[in-house]
Amino acid sequence: MTVYRKISLLMLAVFLLVYLLGALLYTQQARHDVQRELDGVTVLAQSLDSPERLPGSVVSGLRHLRPSDNEESGKGGDVPAWFFELIAGDASRPLINGWQVDPADEVEEIWEGFLLISGAYAIGMGLCFLALFFIIRRGVRTLASLSEAMGAVSTGQLTSRLPRQGEQELDALVCRFNSMAGALESEQQTVSRLLNELLQLQDREREHIARVLHDDLGQYLTGIRAQARSLLYDPDLGDRQKQQARDLAEHCETVQKHFRHLLQELHPLVMEQLGLGSAIRHLTEQWQQLSGLECRLAMDERLPDFTGEQQTHLYRFLQEALNNVSRHAKASCATLAVARNDNELSIELRDDGVGNDQLPGNAGLGVRSMCERARCLGGEVKFLSRLGEGTRIRLAVPLTPGTGGVS
Repeated sequence: MTVYRKISLLMLAVFLLVYLLGALLYTQQARHDVQRELDGVTVLAQSLDSPERLPGSVVSGLRHLRPSDNEESGKGGDVPAWFFELIAGDASRPLINGWQVDPADEVEEIWEGFLLISGAYAIGMGLCFLALFFIIRRGVRTLASLSEAMGAVSTGQLTSRLPRQGEQELDALVCRFNSMAGALESEQQTVSRLLNELLQLQDREREHIARVLHDDLGQYLTGIRAQARSLLYDPDLGDRQKQQARDLAEHCETVQKHFRHLLQELHPLVMEQLGLGSAIRHLTEQWQQLSGLECRLAMDERLPDFTGEQQTHLYRFLQEALNNVSRHAKASCATLAVARNDNELSIELRDDGVGNDQLPGNAGLGVRSMCERARCLGGEVKFLSRLGEGTRIRLAVPLTPGTGGVS
């Protein structure tokens, strides 16, 4: 039951109780007044001659008295019988000098007054309910706005604010909500800034480690492999020693192969050398080799001129998405589409895996990092997944001069 209905029913009960008490007091006072009036008329009838001895104009002008031979009803035509009995009581009164005491006029006046008071009371009650309706509607509208704003905050829209209210209690509630939303927004900005800095630090550390490994360890492996190959042409070595040198060279080649994969995971050097498009193609090719799954790539050649940081965020986003397909989707094929229009860069990754009805509600750290990288790009990511129907990941990055894209 709504608040308005509860308050309306309570007020209606109070109004009816007051009305019944007022009606009871009114009828009690009316009965007393009628009795007092009839007592006075009885004394007057005792002092008058019989109606036959008085002029007709005098007889017709007397109130509450009528000749006893007049057969007209002494009950007012517009007065209900129950009200007449309630006020006048027993209508049969003794004859006095040929006069019959008749309270009909007095009861009719009381009835008219009762109707007038009841009508005024009903109008006042209606006005009270009307005022209550407007007051409660205003308050409920504010509460509805508050509920809607809280729902928006629960979905992450922390910029929701409510306007000030004229009522002190509602205004205090609105001010507290705005303060809470402002504090949450400030905390979210702080957390987002820290996450962004953490991701940048992580990417820089990966780049540093990749460069150190490439420049130092990579050169050592290349040298060892070259030396092992050179031993194959040494005439002083036997067949067994040459086979050991050949095995050593093959092991070095295997280590270098895995080493290149590791460097690509740490930092895509191909992106620095050939650009984002080539890095995405190399990523999908490497993912197919490592996972054994097929990846169908459809990529627009007109990619935006992202900054180095934005390219890294986008590359890491796709890398994490593909890794999730190979680890969790149990899929046989993935499709990656990268398309650009005048307003945005659209990326969609789809797989034919098992799907997950709880995505992204039960997402792990990887999905959360994807969401944060999408936020750093100024874009919006959506996860569409149903059990048995695979998963689709959509990323939309707006292309404006302020975000590093060109239209």
